[in-house]
Parts: sequence; structure tokens; C-alpha cells
Amino acid sequence: MPLPPTIHSAVSPDAIRRASRLFSGDSRDCLHEMFQNARRAGATCIAVDLTEQDGRYLLQIRDDGCGIDDPAALLMLGHSGWGDDIARSEDPAGMGMFSLAGRAVEIQSFSPSAGMAWKVQIPADAWDSGAPLAIAPAMIGWGTLISIELPPDWKQGLSAVVADAARHYPLPVTLNETMLLREDFLKDAMFVENACGCRIGVYDRDPDWPRDQRINFHGHRVKCALPTVREEKDNGSLWTVRIDIMDAPEIHMVLPARKEVIDNAALKALRDAAEQILYKAIATRPDHRLPFTAWQRACELGVTLPQARSGLAIWRPQTADDCHGRSSRMIAPEGAMLIVPALEPDIAQALALARGKPPIEDVQLVEAEDALQGYAWYDDLPVIRDISLRIDREGSVHRYDDDMCLPADFACGLVDRIVIELTVCETGRTDAPHSFHSIEIPALVCRNGGWDIAEAIILATRDDGITPDRLSRMIYATIFCGADDGDCDSWDTQSRSFEREARQHATHILLGEDAATLEAINMSAWDNLSWLIPLDRKIVIHAERGAITVDFLPN
Repeated sequence: MPLPPTIHSAVSPDAIRRASRLFSGDSRDCLHEMFQNARRAGATCIAVDLTEQDGRYLLQIRDDGCGIDDPAALLMLGHSGWGDDIARSEDPAGMGMFSLAGRAVEIQSFSPSAGMAWKVQIPADAWDSGAPLAIAPAMIGWGTLISIELPPDWKQGLSAVVADAARHYPLPVTLNETMLLREDFLKDAMFVENACGCRIGVYDRDPDWPRDQRINFHGHRVKCALPTVREEKDNGSLWTVRIDIMDAPEIHMVLPARKEVIDNAALKALRDAAEQILYKAIATRPDHRLPFTAWQRACELGVTLPQARSGLAIWRPQTADDCHGRSSRMIAPEGAMLIVPALEPDIAQALALARGKPPIEDVQLVEAEDALQGYAWYDDLPVIRDISLRIDREGSVHRYDDDMCLPADFACGLVDRIVIELTVCETGRTDAPHSFHSIEIPALVCRNGGWDIAEAIILATRDDGITPDRLSRMIYATIFCGADDGDCDSWDTQSRSFEREARQHATHILLGEDAATLEAINMSAWDNLSWLIPLDRKIVIHAERGAITVDFLPN
């Protein structure tokens, strides 16, 4: 066939035969659509009733709005029939009544132009068929009454759904003549300002976070990604916004269900306005701990903020089982401080042994906060740039750091010296002067790329006097991680077992095999036998391989 000279957009009649698939049929969607239509019709209140008639359960929604003037517009897909003001401010698309598609519905309404009420019954299969439906006179005096035959899946929890739909709706709603709770969508906001035809509320701890329904469209909450800012971890505040739409004609919803906002220029402008208001809210506080990039963004948006509150958390050496985060204790930067970067547990535990020795015994080691880089007070602090370890054993020198392992045949045991070497920059600024420092430490537990005590290389110096208790605690901190064997036993059981194993390894290295054997027997006896001994008695145990005798000592 020949090609047409022109083409134009049109709606195929086949679309009507698929009307029941436009919406999910969810009771919440239907209620929101009916509520929005009532509001647009100028209603002052809505009455919802759950009733039973002739063995059928009905959901009835009654409003006192202007009514539906033209019954023919009711089932005209894509034709809203609203006036110019509503069309400008809300972009109604004539989809709302089709949220009931596939349901048996009776609609009664008053037609102002006809001066009379009318009603129509729509069987469940009529939505897709396009069959003619008879209009009959009705007795309703004003407004609209919609009766929906309840499907089985709507009955469960319907009262809660109605209450939720009414919660942020601008008109009063009753359910079986009981007034439902209404509350401001921006309730408990610590700061509210109007912009772009919306009310924008700011929260530093929103109880509904992280729910993503952050925009309220006249009672219908919709998804939308909006600006957030998280402060540094001393207080953990997460700043968020909610938006209550009042008159924003360029903010459009994704049809037909209107559950998301279309990403257009108007939404970008709204997000920018919300972000600016968020920073204005932060500016009302006496101080803040925003990342430097967030502080810069505030400046770009025209909001003047002071620099982040000074002070850093006291450094706590990383452990293999670290799940509780950094210390919450803050200190002011008036005294001498030294920033410690993030370290692996074995390097961190080694540094912990050095912090009481020159030249760092008089400075406070503090946690690095990379997000604060850029603030003058932070960049002026000295920082450790590099850490490595030197091990002297029998005339040979070996090095160890995060990127370097010891030889696989390097045995656990005593060594001549262990030295931690630090490169310290005078400030955190590029090309700042730096200095090198060497500090002797009494022990080192090298993970050597693994996370098992059998793979670790445990070293101690011969003459530095570290005790088995201190070395075992260092082994535990460097290697033990309950999550690695979380399916094997409880954390407490794993921890106790590892503590015993670490104590035995430490004793063997420092005091020899006999002492380690006695320590293992002592720990086993303490765990399994001590609770059996009467409080006022003593026992003596004679044990050898294959034979154990136990007796009470005389009182």
C-alpha cells in the first residue's frame, strides 16, 4: 500500500480494551485517586463507609463537591474535564476513575448544568468492553457518591489503608462516621520555608527516614530523590528534606498511578531550592560538622556558614573485629595533635605500642577525617604520611608494611629489634615539610596477608620485657574477628577460645614450650574444674599421660 503523506498522534480504540491494566488495582491507589478528584471538585469533606448490602461488601466514598457535570466524560480515557485553573496547577490527565477498572462500581453524582442527579452502574467487565451504560436518575442532592464492590483482597487491612490515605490529606475524612487523624506532612520539621510553590521542611533526624516518599501531593505521598547531607560521625546527624506541594504546576507525576515525579527542569529547580533551604536550616545552628565539599556547596548556593567545628576523635588502634566505629570522644585542637590515617590492624597495634615513647609521647594521636580536608584548621595539623616496620634478626634486616609481607619461612619467635618508622608532615597541605622518626617497640603481630593465627608471624624482642598477657592481647586485637566464623559458634564462645589460643602462643614465644603447656593446662582447669571445688577446700591433682588422681588437702 502507498505511504501516507502525513501522520499524527492518536489513541487506538484498543487502549480501552486494556483499561483494567492501567492501574494495579491496589486499594491505596484507588483511594488516592478518588480523594484527589473530590478535592479538585471543591469538596470540603469526604465520608468513607464500609457497608454490607444484599450479602455484598461495599466501599462507599461520598464528597460534597460540585459533582460530575457530564457523565460521558466519566469514562473518556485521557479527558479530565476539569477547568483551566485545575488543568494549569495539577496537570490532571483523566486517568483517575480508571483506577477502578475491573471493579463493579456504581456512581451517583449531581450535574449542575442539568440541574439533576444521575447514576450509572459499571459492571466489572464493562471497563474493557466499551459497551454502552445506561444513565438513570438518582436521588443524591449534591456532590458524588462512589460505591465499589469490595474484592476479597481489599478487605484485609482496608481501615488502615483509609486512615493512611487521610493522614496528610488537606480535607477532613471520616470512616464509618469517625473522624480520622490528620497531621501536617512537615510535622516536627526544625525549619520550614516556601519555594517553587511548595513548603519545604528540613529535618536533622527524620523518624521516617529512609522511606523514599518524600513529597506530599495533596495527601498522596510520592517517591523522589531529594538532597541530603550527613555530618561527620561525632553526632551522626543526617539532614533531609520533605516537600509539601501547594501550587507547583510544572511538577508532573508519572502517569497513570502518580507514584513518582518526572525528572524535568522544574524538579531540578525544586531540588536546588530544597538544598539551599537545607543549608539555611544548618546555618541556624551554633556550629556544624559538615564535610568540606558540603560547606563549599552551601557557599555556591549563597548560604554563608562558618567552618566546621574544630576537634577530632582521639585515635583508637584498629582491631580485626572492629564493628563499633571510631571513638566518640572529641578534643579541641589547641594542644599538640597528630593525625593518624586509616591503618590495618597489625600496623595500628604496633603504633599503639609506640605512642608512649619519644617523639610522640607528648602529642595526642587523633583520627583522620578525610571529609574535613579543606578546612584551614584541619589542614594545618601535622599528619602521619607513611608507616613501616623494620625487624632485625641475627644480622638480617626485614621490612614490613601494608604492601610488603615477610618471607613465608620467617618463623615466629624472638628477634633483636623491632622499629616502627614514621614519616610525619608538619601540615596536611601539599609539599609540607616532613620529618622521619624511628621508635623501638617490643612486639609485632604480622598478619602477612592472612586472617588466621596459624598464618600470622608473631614476634617479640628479647630484652624489652613485654608480658605474655600484653602480647596475647595484641594477638587477639590484630587477628580475631568473630564474623569470619559467625556460623560456627556464638561470638562469646569464639572469643574465649581465641583468647586461650593467643595466650598459649604468647607464652610459648616469650617463656618457651614448657611454660606454654602449663599455661594451656592452667586455662583448661580454670574453665572446667575451678567451679567444682568447694569454697572452703583445696585439692591437689597428680596427672600424667593416661592417669589423673585428685585428692583434698587436709584442712
